[in-house]
Amino acid sequence: MSGISRSLSSKHSKPMKLLSLGLGLGVLLLAALGPVVWSMYDSLSRMGNHELTLQRLAGSVAHLNELLTMYARLAAATGDPKWETNYQAVEPQLDNALLGIAVEARAEYDKNYASQTKLAYTKLLEMESVAFALVRRGRQKQAVDLLFSREYDKQKALYSNGIRQMTEAVQTRIADEILLFRRRILLIGILGVATVTILLIAWLGVSIVINRHLELRREAEDALAEEKERLSVTLRSIGEGVITTDLSGKVILMNRVAEELTGWLQEDAVGRNLEEVFVIMDEKTRQRPLNFLNRFFESGPIRVLPGHTILTSKDGTELLISDRGTPIRDKSSNIVGIALVFRDITEQEHVLKEALKADKLESIGILAGGIAHDFNNILTAVLGNISLAKMDVDQRSNIYDRLAEAEWASMRAKDLTQQLLTFSKGGAPIKKTTSMETLLTDWVCFALRGSNVKWRLQIQDDLWHAEIDEGQVSQVIHNLIINADQAMPDGGTILVSAENYIHKESNLLHLASGKYVKISVLDEGVGISPEHLEKIFDPYFTTKATGTGMGLASSYAVIKRHSGHIQVDSKVGSGTEFLVFLPASEKCIAPRRQLQGIPEKGTGRVLLMDDEPLIRDLAAELLTCLGYNVLTSKDGGEAIDLYKESKDRGEPFDAVIMDLTIPGGMGGKEALEKLREFDPEIKAIVSSGYCNDPIMGDFQKYGFNAVLAKPYSAAEMSEILRATIGSENVELTKQAVLAD
Repeated sequence: MSGISRSLSSKHSKPMKLLSLGLGLGVLLLAALGPVVWSMYDSLSRMGNHELTLQRLAGSVAHLNELLTMYARLAAATGDPKWETNYQAVEPQLDNALLGIAVEARAEYDKNYASQTKLAYTKLLEMESVAFALVRRGRQKQAVDLLFSREYDKQKALYSNGIRQMTEAVQTRIADEILLFRRRILLIGILGVATVTILLIAWLGVSIVINRHLELRREAEDALAEEKERLSVTLRSIGEGVITTDLSGKVILMNRVAEELTGWLQEDAVGRNLEEVFVIMDEKTRQRPLNFLNRFFESGPIRVLPGHTILTSKDGTELLISDRGTPIRDKSSNIVGIALVFRDITEQEHVLKEALKADKLESIGILAGGIAHDFNNILTAVLGNISLAKMDVDQRSNIYDRLAEAEWASMRAKDLTQQLLTFSKGGAPIKKTTSMETLLTDWVCFALRGSNVKWRLQIQDDLWHAEIDEGQVSQVIHNLIINADQAMPDGGTILVSAENYIHKESNLLHLASGKYVKISVLDEGVGISPEHLEKIFDPYFTTKATGTGMGLASSYAVIKRHSGHIQVDSKVGSGTEFLVFLPASEKCIAPRRQLQGIPEKGTGRVLLMDDEPLIRDLAAELLTCLGYNVLTSKDGGEAIDLYKESKDRGEPFDAVIMDLTIPGGMGGKEALEKLREFDPEIKAIVSSGYCNDPIMGDFQKYGFNAVLAKPYSAAEMSEILRATIGSENVELTKQAVLAD
């Protein structure tokens, strides 16, 4: 703007003087024309008022004259005296109207309202007065003849003609005045055009130069505004944060995403140091980089900061970001600032870690599933033989106690196998509706028995039930409590809480929307370091000298199998909190059944199918000792033949126990489908050492009445058989037995 002003003052001084002279002359002419214009306006106003008054008076005279004639003739025709009264009231108004015309237009009045017109007016008044007198004397007919006579009409015509001539004369005078006024307006218009012409000539030369300069300036400003708008729209449209600084590191621009991620508004951040607005640190070391701005001044168009960078926003929120920067150069390639581009990858990294964790669990699950299946078969043989041995000895003997301890050790080995099975791909827990309040109370008390750690339970009233595999979830709670206990070697307090939780759609918890039971296990221990926190659920990862690294990994797998979620939050020196989310259930809880120490015997025919000779023979012996008549088969085809033959002989089986997996032969699922076609009332129990098979988790869907998971004891087999044979479709599983 200053450059333009100097250019105008130095190069165009003569046009400016010409403009000043023209403006002065125009002002003088306008000053002279002012009084003239005012006079013309005043004359026009007076002429308008005068014309309106004359027209009104002329109209009144004609109207009132007709009224007098009408009242007089009505009085003569009707004889009613009221018309004379009306006549007398209107007559003064006519006189006043004539007087007004005489005052407003004396010359026209004197010239056109001649003696003949006055004489006619006088005669009309006399004839009307006579007519009123005749009416008063009752001589109406004579009054009518008088007022409707030729003489009366003649005098009235003379009077009306005189009034018309006077009105026309007044209108002619007004027209002459208007013509004069128009001539004066024409003169004023010519003077006005001359004044405007002078002003235009004075302005033209200067305006050409000024307009050219203004046009160039507008073009430059429009181009700059357009460029700024394009930049603003581009920055707003970018899904990444953008911050630009000058050479000293002062912020000069931020886009909307940068405002959201840093917590700073652009108007508050402009002028501040970048390190104050863009607060970053290394994710692993928690150290802020030193002089990281200098890295952007080094060679290379783009500089990417090292990975694992955490951005701390204004309110203290920490985000994992990916960032890069580049120097800003002017047209001479000199660095004038820095452009920093960054984006939030917190959720992306979280999803990636979850996927890697799932891959690890899947890989180990393939191996663990096979090992656990074989191990369960071996444990079945061990537990079965121990059960048989216990049935043959006196319960008061030392041998019975040794066998009980061996049985307990085998059950502990079975728990380890169950942890391995949780890693297997495709498996489903054997679920039932469970009271979470009861489960938490029992297992917290059990896990902390004999510990120096205090504990508190905070359970919401009317806590929802959950559809879970009670054995698996109990192991999860046990693992979390043991970890919390071991994190406080010098004692402390563990707070276990549970509450109802309604989850809305969100990617952070990876849960479907719905109702959940939220469980929290909070300790006051040493905490977990950040570098260990992200590996806490990895298989075989442990920081304990005697740990196996399976507890939390299996807990993670169990919760995922239940369509739930588990997460941890910890700070070194402040303690650790584990959160578990399990889908809630609106079903009622089935009554608990109590098992006796000695297996109860039963009666009936049982068909046992298993491909392992050791398991088949052992199970047959157990069934025989329990009082059942047993036939065995090694695969599904043989089992079908035996079942049909017995049915045809009139000796049907009361129950069928079928192994799921038969290498090289027909398994339990396919065999049961064929047997159901033959006998819809068949009572079948599924048994397998591969407890992660979907049929084990939802056996009723596949036509089975109950489930007996390997390894099993004689007491478990007895209870499930008695329940299956004694009632239809009993939902009693091995897990329900163990929970009691």
